[in-house]
Amino acid sequence: MIDMYRNKPFAHRLAALPAGLILLFALPDISNAEGPGGQFEKATAYFFEKKFDLAESLLHRVIETEPSNALAYSYLGDIFLIKRRYDGALDLYRKSIEIDPKIGENYFRMGQAYYYLKDGARALDAFRKAIEVDGSLRFAHYHAGLTSLMLLRDKESTILNWERYIAIARDDPQYDKIKRAIELLRDPNFILPPPGSDMTVEEALLLGGVTIEKAIHSTREREAGHESKKTRRKLE
Repeated sequence: MIDMYRNKPFAHRLAALPAGLILLFALPDISNAEGPGGQFEKATAYFFEKKFDLAESLLHRVIETEPSNALAYSYLGDIFLIKRRYDGALDLYRKSIEIDPKIGENYFRMGQAYYYLKDGARALDAFRKAIEVDGSLRFAHYHAGLTSLMLLRDKESTILNWERYIAIARDDPQYDKIKRAIELLRDPNFILPPPGSDMTVEEALLLGGVTIEKAIHSTREREAGHESKKTRRKLE
């Protein structure tokens, strides 16, 4: 049987249970947490246990009692991001930044949200801001390169950001693959597949790229194929 409530908040799933079972699946009592600080600690504990619905409920309470708690907005933004509620996540990160503009992770998460919304320019700006605010966020360099590659199709920006990344992340398990990708992107004959192409960017990099020569050859093959079809139709 399909669980219609699988992707909905826990409270909605609870409402769908038979009355006799509700007590067995009742939410833990979160009303007795010791003040706002205790509620926030419990909310973050739920967050790291991946009990996101419980964490979300508590974080809303924390924000009601502590509207200046920047981290509460930030954690709630992360939950919205996980649930793919990207616009809501962005609003929460902005609120957190208004309270404390020095939390670099907020800009990084905003970059991720914009990436999923396919807004490459804003995503790139957010990743750059994350690096400016907190230089230890080395993954922001990688994501800036990824955004440049996948959304903006900008080889130069991709190379620049990925070179910065591997210079400070030699321990990354993907180091060799990223380095090879940079080498391919440096090839003046390498062509990034345009959006909507039959070949994805990942395939192009894996196969060694779509070079100008390959692209011309492929085009000629397609043209030849069309001509042969026309010829066959005429003969038939």
